[in-house]
Amino acid sequence: MKRDLRRSSTAVATLLLTALPIPLLAEHADPEEINVTGVQSTNKLPLEIEPASIPVVDTSALLKRVPGANVNSNGPITGIAQYRGLYGDRVSIHIDHAPTLTGGPNAMDAPLTYTPPLLLKSLKVDRGIAPVSAAQESLGGHMTATLDRGEFGSSDEFEFSGALSSRFNDNSDGSSSALKSTLTNQHHKLSALYSHDEGNETRIDSDDEIGGTQYRRGRYDISYGWQNESSRIEIYTGELDTRDTGTPSLPMDINYIDGDTVGTNVSTTIGEMVLSGHLSYNHVDHLMDNFSQRTAPASLMSYRANNASAHNTAWSLQARWPMANGFLTVGSDGNETVHTATITNPNNAMFEVANFNDAERDTYGIFTEWEGDIGEWHVQTGARINRVKMDSESVGASGMMGMMAMNANMLATAFNNGDLDEDFTYLDLALNLSRPLNETTTLNIGLGRKNRAPSYQERYLWLPLAATGGLADGRNYIGNLDLDEETAHEITLGFDWQNGAAWVTPQVFYRRIDDYIQGVPSTNATANMLSTMMSGQAALMFDNVDAKMYGADMGYGYTLTETLRLEGNLSYVRGKRRDESDDLYRVAPLNNRLALIYEQHAVMLSLESVLYAKQNKVSDFNAEEKTSGYGIINLAGSYRLTRQLTFSGGVENLFDNRYQDHLAGYNRNADSDIAVGDRLTGPGRNIYLAATLHW
Repeated sequence: MKRDLRRSSTAVATLLLTALPIPLLAEHADPEEINVTGVQSTNKLPLEIEPASIPVVDTSALLKRVPGANVNSNGPITGIAQYRGLYGDRVSIHIDHAPTLTGGPNAMDAPLTYTPPLLLKSLKVDRGIAPVSAAQESLGGHMTATLDRGEFGSSDEFEFSGALSSRFNDNSDGSSSALKSTLTNQHHKLSALYSHDEGNETRIDSDDEIGGTQYRRGRYDISYGWQNESSRIEIYTGELDTRDTGTPSLPMDINYIDGDTVGTNVSTTIGEMVLSGHLSYNHVDHLMDNFSQRTAPASLMSYRANNASAHNTAWSLQARWPMANGFLTVGSDGNETVHTATITNPNNAMFEVANFNDAERDTYGIFTEWEGDIGEWHVQTGARINRVKMDSESVGASGMMGMMAMNANMLATAFNNGDLDEDFTYLDLALNLSRPLNETTTLNIGLGRKNRAPSYQERYLWLPLAATGGLADGRNYIGNLDLDEETAHEITLGFDWQNGAAWVTPQVFYRRIDDYIQGVPSTNATANMLSTMMSGQAALMFDNVDAKMYGADMGYGYTLTETLRLEGNLSYVRGKRRDESDDLYRVAPLNNRLALIYEQHAVMLSLESVLYAKQNKVSDFNAEEKTSGYGIINLAGSYRLTRQLTFSGGVENLFDNRYQDHLAGYNRNADSDIAVGDRLTGPGRNIYLAATLHW
């Protein structure tokens, strides 16, 4: 079978999703297809998947199909991307070339929530060390999600095209639907997108359910694009509307998330120089509470609602031109963010806590990057200087009683008198090399130094609370105004090998992180006393420690016959502290995904094995529980009735195995058949059906 091996300047893994279902691993590229593509620095090895055959509501779940990637799940659409053991703010995620904004202090609206799978055109994961031009802070890797707004036409005649997709699953009685429509010619492109996802609680088996896993989300988007022979511009605006959605790993659920986005991407060619840039603005209004979607607290005084809002303005401008057998890129970018969160009690009008008050985090960067050939080596190297400015307005609390009020006031006073205004300046470096060793093998080497300044939660969480960006370990944390930036030095080594019917893309890595930020036992007696009153445990404080991470991952495949093949990926990562004998929290265990695929004409059938090893290398400090290994079997199939209409379906967890995903959080919802404090159980058998109509 023919494989498309195309040169690429970076090591990436890409999932291309559009409207028309194409069977798994088609023999040729098509503009209307879904690909899960493992890309090394020189080769592109596609694994294509039907859109409706991936029965996920949360786009982050697609990362499990990429070597080295995974997802920390705190709810049905609250997946936090993980790459090679790092997650949260350490992993840079862009949507349509713009930095994402997470409005909630506990990442209930994690970045990929804003890109429903049925509207997604591509999810690109830079494998290994991300180029410095890709993102401002990419210590844990970089991902880019792009919505499917269609393509320009090939003539002056306008054409109307689109797709309608629907999917139903029996596990949560859930449904997903999407409509994509585009009016285009070779100069103009007008696009409208709509999707809706809705479901009830996830069932573990015929008797048990996971309480608080209901979801309801709508996504709307309109865009206009224009191009001529040398220039292109696209303007877009969109809205996310999430309502009444559970997050059982967190102390509150989503009442609503209203997210608004507007932006533009531009590019133009002047002689041999290409100028490109983007400008975007995002605003999020987010209400969460602990009583409307789970059993309310016994005491009216324990009711809590948190109204969080955030906005950011981001931009970039870069120029690229030929230089010395390659191309030189020079650019600058910025991202200014503000976060506010206020905690109230609907039963006590006097109760109010300024959780965060105009917490600012502004990042400005300049970078340069060269990519080209030196002899037999393909080289990509770059340097970036970032400056991160952080500040906060004064905080406070009212409506508390007795010792709790006194302790809260003491913490607020100490915080307000602290050095809230802080700047971080640091240098990022990246070098990616590749060269062919022979006709079948290409060597890949990466070296990098990456940095990350503290998040606003890590610095400005002045009251001991669980608003920790989705850590979901059940502990209360306080911030630390004295934090230093994290600095990682990383090396990757791998190769791409393809010989006839077989291919494999292994890569090993080692990452040493100085001043890694995690919780340590708080020495603040006031915070510990208040935390003990609220939760029965002393607080943890964000602080700098030393850590290391190492592992290996690869994609692989083998063509058995013209109609039968194997495709898979394998991932392993280990995270440890260097300053103490302990492992890092919430790191994915060894896992392997292998599919046997039959494809002939309009029919595709897949038998997939998903295996996860036990995880006993857990964080003692976080009281992280070990998990047993497990395996599940998935079946999938599709039939293309016509070129316009495809039906598909399948069964996940065919044998209805009961298992625990190590990256799932611990249950905090008492309305569940899982005890409070136990790790959430994976979903039971799920039968799904889907159809896609393209015109």
